[in-house]
Amino acid sequence: MTKSKLSIKKNLSSMQVLKTLQVLLQGNYTMHELVEKLNVNETTHIFNNSVVSKYINTCRYCGIDIPKIHNKYFVASMPFGLELTGNDINLLENLQNLVRERLTKRYNKIFDGFVEALNKFSNKKIARVEKSSYKLTSELFEYAVIEKRKIKLMYKNRTILECIPLSMHQNKGKTFFQVLYNDKEKMIDSDRISGIEILPQKFIKNFNEPAVIFILKDELATRYTLRENEHLTDTDKPGCIAVSNRGENKEMLFARLLRYDDKCEIITPKIYREEMKQIIANTLQNYGVE
Repeated sequence: MTKSKLSIKKNLSSMQVLKTLQVLLQGNYTMHELVEKLNVNETTHIFNNSVVSKYINTCRYCGIDIPKIHNKYFVASMPFGLELTGNDINLLENLQNLVRERLTKRYNKIFDGFVEALNKFSNKKIARVEKSSYKLTSELFEYAVIEKRKIKLMYKNRTILECIPLSMHQNKGKTFFQVLYNDKEKMIDSDRISGIEILPQKFIKNFNEPAVIFILKDELATRYTLRENEHLTDTDKPGCIAVSNRGENKEMLFARLLRYDDKCEIITPKIYREEMKQIIANTLQNYGVE
């Protein structure tokens, strides 16, 4: 291959990479959707899964953060993106409040799209937590968990918490971020958060945490559905199953097991068993039962 032909081939590949990035900046898409959108303006079907994956990886190699969450690719940040200062963000918040108070739903939607575009072009990986951008924020949190990257959570009162993301939980219609901060687990109501920033530092999760083993009895044993972090273990009690649970937040696990009433019994670890007994004793005492 001559030098001129090689140069043309390189330039063509560079253009295809830029086209791929351009489509990614328009929204969050599956691989199938990306291929379809990229081939729309081509005379021949030149884009396929293999080449688009290669172009996405080229963008990643250049420092553009493109995670894949729920089977969709999206641009989280770019190293050459906008550097938003604290004053910039304050101004945006004031503008957002004015739009919410004085403009129609149509203009609210337009402004939300503008804010989301700023998030894509920012090198801070910040997503404002509004109804329209919450899904992106939860995706960024989940991406940080998968990639084992530390995060900064920004509270609405301007407090910033640098922590390790562990998992997301749903409880009574609310979403909670479970994080590790100063070696202690915290459950943070997502309604208190105004933004999230993914940090370059990675963390190593300790998988040596003890498993919680509990027994389920009678009809509950036959209809119980195992969670993702659970598996069955041995038990010598007839008509019962023993479940090993690892990694679930203790408060949420206790609240769930309490709903099973006398059909559930924690076996190990001993400290969990004692804590559960104390919770039950305190509850009975509140109702005058000794």
